[in-house]
Amino acid sequence: MKNIPSKDSPAFGIITPTPYLEQYASQSHFHLVLAHLVDTDTSYAEFYARMSERGDFIICDNGAFELGESYDPDKLIELGKKCKADAIVLPDYPFQHYEKTIQAALQLGPLVHDAGFKTMFVPQSETNKIEDWISSYGWAAGNPLIDIIGMSILGIPNALPHIPASYARVVMTQLLQDRRVFDYDKYHHYLGLNAGPALEIPPLIEMQALDSIDSSGPVWTGICGQEYNRSCDSYQITRKINKHVDFNYPLTNNKQVLSSIQHNIDLTLELLEKH
Repeated sequence: MKNIPSKDSPAFGIITPTPYLEQYASQSHFHLVLAHLVDTDTSYAEFYARMSERGDFIICDNGAFELGESYDPDKLIELGKKCKADAIVLPDYPFQHYEKTIQAALQLGPLVHDAGFKTMFVPQSETNKIEDWISSYGWAAGNPLIDIIGMSILGIPNALPHIPASYARVVMTQLLQDRRVFDYDKYHHYLGLNAGPALEIPPLIEMQALDSIDSSGPVWTGICGQEYNRSCDSYQITRKINKHVDFNYPLTNNKQVLSSIQHNIDLTLELLEKH
């Protein structure tokens, strides 16, 4: 089992459609791997197994974001082995009572450790239940059963529904720090981006909160014909690309699109390298 990456160098996991993995995802040495693709796409699973073998750190997600619910515990461990992951995201239950996610972690966490993986816990709560979400976070903070805390692009805006989703995680992180319950010793992974990278990444790094983050944004935005622009506060010209990622999207030979993808990746990685 590899050690968790150093907290001194924030990492970015580049999520791409499967045909784009070799050219773009390989530029990162940290990866958030989607369980449903490990389950259904052999070439996807084999790519990340190779990345693991070269020394990259791999977190296997639990499928809750894409499928609406997490894979069963036994299946998660099977998928973690298939892609040679180093950590597994424990089952979490967005929009449901926070104790349900805690109980699932109590049941599966020891099994994940026994199988040779590190654990990632994603705090959740019902809508507008800020204190419940913080209680869920507090349970994980300092708990030896939990190796990584995942900061969700679903769960945190759900707990703070009156804050724009694109900035809710910055607000919640500040709230945790103001209350002095933020665990600086625990590794924090921010799951995805709700806007362009320049909106969340710089303040979270300045707050010494972000250890890693992932997104399909740089690649998918490029595929959809947009280049990040430094003149925009988030780098992204429009807040949201109104098209879900197609993970089977064929590799294009359009040089402008490929250039835009690389440009978006470069600007995103630059945000982390500055700190």
